[in-house]
Amino acid sequence: MRQKKRQEQPEAVDQFRRTSFRRYTKAPRTESRISHESRFRKRYFDLPQMGVGMRVLYAAACLLLVIVFCNGSAPLADVPDVQERFSDWAAVRNEKLVKDLPGATPQPGTQLYETIQMDKAQQEQQEEILNATPAPEATAEPKTKFKHYEPGELVYNTDRLKVSIEQKQKDGMTYFVADVQLTDVSQFKTAFAGDDFRSGIYEAVSDIAERYSPVIAINADFCRYHREGVIIRNGELLRAQNIKKHHLLVVDKDGNLSAQTDRSGKQGLVANRLEQADTWQTFEFGPVLVENGEPVDLPKSFYINCGEGYDNPRTAIGQKGPLHYIIIVVDGRREGYSTGASVPQVQQLFLDEGVDFAFNLDGGGSTTLYFLGEVINMPSGGKERSVSDVIMFMPNP
Repeated sequence: MRQKKRQEQPEAVDQFRRTSFRRYTKAPRTESRISHESRFRKRYFDLPQMGVGMRVLYAAACLLLVIVFCNGSAPLADVPDVQERFSDWAAVRNEKLVKDLPGATPQPGTQLYETIQMDKAQQEQQEEILNATPAPEATAEPKTKFKHYEPGELVYNTDRLKVSIEQKQKDGMTYFVADVQLTDVSQFKTAFAGDDFRSGIYEAVSDIAERYSPVIAINADFCRYHREGVIIRNGELLRAQNIKKHHLLVVDKDGNLSAQTDRSGKQGLVANRLEQADTWQTFEFGPVLVENGEPVDLPKSFYINCGEGYDNPRTAIGQKGPLHYIIIVVDGRREGYSTGASVPQVQQLFLDEGVDFAFNLDGGGSTTLYFLGEVINMPSGGKERSVSDVIMFMPNP
């Protein structure tokens, strides 16, 4: 059965066509290497053989080249310097350009000869006088004219505001003591650069003050620089972040100054408590200098260096009585005018003024004292530094 089935199946179709075998009647043509090599024959080019005469000529040419090179590298003779060459050139040039004057040469004893001799004598005499006269010494003008104010010159006095400023000198310091007396706490104003706490710009103290026309203005605490702390200005809470590295100056609703030095409270609690008490102003800087009329022990580790010997421009404010403030501005970093003051020195200046409380504000290049439309101190940078905020005392509530 299996054989029948195999026979019944159709035969497989070959899908590939087979080609017939090629038959070669003769072998393919080949070329031997010998036939190729015979096509290209090597040729050799040899220099002609030199005879005795050619050799002698070749040696003479080499000797001549050596002599030429030796002469070329031999040291040159002395070359005259520039002055000698110029003198020779000038002599030749003068011979070509200078011509004899018309007329005969003046003879001794003639009037023309005597006149020429007299002119020469007068000229020599004038030269001797000029050489004998000492030149006037040049007086160097001072590069910087330091400001000086007489006592009683800086005064503003009305029924509502009294301001007197005195310029003083002590231990190489030049400083200003401003006595300010208000009738209402609303005259104690603050302002920001760009007229907005969130403006993000900085301006000079005078530029900010000119928009409000205060009698006196100073730089404040540069609150926008440190970006932390409790900031209340003109009765409005603007920032409620507690900070440990500063002291907090507080101006209450009656205008009394105090400070908070313990900053360990929780965030927001200090600001809320001050806001509920109708606090008028707060400033983040320090340290506290005077409390209850007594000097405060200055911190050894603080935001600024409070030790002796660190003399810088300073701005600070104190209180002497109800709505009665003392502002001290110390100029510095100006040789021959003011060295600046250390924090202990500023503390002593307030004690000399008899204040009950004193607090240090931002200083250095920011220190600026503005009075009746003019900056009366001398900022250390030669011009005002742009700041973020100012303290102003207004003429009216």
